[in-house]
Amino acid sequence: MSTSGFESPFDAAAVEALLDRAKNRSAQLRRRRFLMFAGAPPRRTTRSDPPRTVERTPPPPPRRFSPSVMALGGGGVVVAVVIAIVLANVTGGGPLARLRSGAQPPASASATATVLSEITAVTPQEASAVSLDAEAIAPPSVTTGQPPLTIGGKPGVVFIGGEFCPYCAAERWPIIMAFSRFGTFSGLTEISSSPWDSDPSTATFSFHGATYSSPALTLDAVEYESNDTHGLGTRTILQPLSPLEAQVWKTYDNNPGFPFLDIGNKVLVLSPSFDPTYMAGLNQADIASKLSNPDDPLTQRIVGTANYITAAICSILGPSASAASPWCSQPVIMQAALAMGLP
Repeated sequence: MSTSGFESPFDAAAVEALLDRAKNRSAQLRRRRFLMFAGAPPRRTTRSDPPRTVERTPPPPPRRFSPSVMALGGGGVVVAVVIAIVLANVTGGGPLARLRSGAQPPASASATATVLSEITAVTPQEASAVSLDAEAIAPPSVTTGQPPLTIGGKPGVVFIGGEFCPYCAAERWPIIMAFSRFGTFSGLTEISSSPWDSDPSTATFSFHGATYSSPALTLDAVEYESNDTHGLGTRTILQPLSPLEAQVWKTYDNNPGFPFLDIGNKVLVLSPSFDPTYMAGLNQADIASKLSNPDDPLTQRIVGTANYITAAICSILGPSASAASPWCSQPVIMQAALAMGLP
């Protein structure tokens, strides 16, 4: 019996086993996207011609569950176990308390030249060896009848993410790879997603404080929410949205969430392109070192997604696409465009 007077009716080993079952169940159910938690969503912008999505059936993306939903998904027994564990935490010393107290706040450091060079060094031949597997990657959506997005007089792209978000963490890898085929990033920071959320501590980068330069297009990348600092849900607003960012987010995403990528008001990423589970336990150097191996499952997902994004970028550049980047004339990129239904 604990000193607080509460005695758990569960054997410790049984508790751990049931928690593992709950986690496994949540992993099977996790087939949706990250919804925005902090801050109110931007106001909806009226428009006369709503976007029409080209009909296709991509695989359902991962889904986020809070700990309470994850417990309910596993059944009543798991609910009881979680209640017992929470009570043990309140009275002191439960295994969940030890797990939470052991997590360290996310650190950050300047992105290393070696990691960035390995991201940008993937050749067209290596990219062509990666399939556009519909079972592994959810392709972007294509809209029609929308006014082109221009920023600074050039075709524009808007990314909205959150540093805490593991699905944003995974998505930034192919975004950096694809956009590096048209321009140059500077000031990228190596971070990891929240250690207290699903797919904890997924290695990634932050666009906060970074810049992107390209003669062909403008990328407006914003990290709307910060990382968690001392527990789940302790993130805050990091970069308030500009009127343009708020407008496109609400216009093209009825339930604003992360990640969000609007490529010229023509191609949209409204959900994770692939499951970040493949990045578990890897740091930036580990992931970057895999990218030249087209047989690696993680490489197939990162490079395959980058090929889709590259095709989307080419589609908004019009006749100047091939001049902007030789990637636009590569067969694998044209194949990706065809798979998305782009003309």
